[in-house]
Amino acid sequence: MEQSLQKTDYRLLQGCCLEAERADIVSISLEGLRMTLPESYGGPINVLVGEMRKCARLLRDLFDLSQMHFNRVPILSSYLQIVLPCLCKTLRDISSFYNDRTVSKDIRWRKMYHKMSQEAGGLPLPQRFTLYNNFLDCLRQLLIMPFDEDRLALKTLLNPVDHTSYIFLRTYHLGVPWFSFHGTHELVIGREDSCLQLKRWSVSERAPKIWASLSFKTWEELTLFHCTFVSLKARNTMTVDMNAREFKLSGEKKTFQAQIIDDGYQHSLVVYQDIATQSFRLHAMVWDGVLRLCPVWTAFVTHQSASPTWLQRKSRNRVWLKDIHLYVFCQEYRQQNQRKGDAGAFEISFVSESGAALFPGAFSSAASGPSTGSPQAIEDAK
Repeated sequence: MEQSLQKTDYRLLQGCCLEAERADIVSISLEGLRMTLPESYGGPINVLVGEMRKCARLLRDLFDLSQMHFNRVPILSSYLQIVLPCLCKTLRDISSFYNDRTVSKDIRWRKMYHKMSQEAGGLPLPQRFTLYNNFLDCLRQLLIMPFDEDRLALKTLLNPVDHTSYIFLRTYHLGVPWFSFHGTHELVIGREDSCLQLKRWSVSERAPKIWASLSFKTWEELTLFHCTFVSLKARNTMTVDMNAREFKLSGEKKTFQAQIIDDGYQHSLVVYQDIATQSFRLHAMVWDGVLRLCPVWTAFVTHQSASPTWLQRKSRNRVWLKDIHLYVFCQEYRQQNQRKGDAGAFEISFVSESGAALFPGAFSSAASGPSTGSPQAIEDAK
């Protein structure tokens, strides 16, 4: 799988974030306008503001999903080149009408609504954003990878009050939907080739029993689901105990491990290499305490590691990495505190000088280490 994004594709995805921000700003302005106008104006403005906010959410969803589905991004590019300039012009035009101080606010709204509806062939302004949103939602569907051709749906539910988390499962049997759910504290996760198996305890059989088997097409998606699950389970207040094996993703081997200071916290940094794809990833986890071994973030190492400027040793204990994207699993973690320089390089601060010295060698294809599923690897994590 091609894991990198072409520069043009990446700029388009950045454009999604830019237009999402613009849509939020314009919607706030329109909301302020609505509050100054008679109540009769409220209906159309409320609809327009709602569609704008939905548009911003869809644009951010596209960016987030693209980070996991690299191979599908080129399919989106041609469509984004069509919709983003149109959306940008629409938002700029609305801002121009809103900022016209030469007329009263009700005239601004009426001119905006009628002129922009006329230029769209009579399509009302709120419906123009409905059209944008339908288009963006179709693009979003291109990035969503269903399980078992959408015959299986899985959702994670989180109670923000007591931090309990649940997995909700929907399948079909003879055309009839079948629903089931379990708390993450009731399930055990494990990898079998390209699948992640969720097992529950069977009282009748007095043994673990497969509750769900999820097949993934990419190692990245499989890894992110595993990290998300074990992070939720570790933080679930109903979890009594977690075996160290659950934190380990089998099918990988460890090529490096060292202690780091990360956003002011002590973390353990590990470099894993997937045996099947030979790809590398960085993985930071809690160093000690009740959440010990719990994932904090992970980052996939793609083509950039081949560049001689990708990794720079800045001092005896500090290393900078360029063009690396973190997937964060801890709400308190602030990766911006580790971003340095104009380009936003990610700084890794090792506790020991030897860690910084040995770190670059972890990405050699000849690097070797115990498989993370082996007894030795589990012992290393203790």
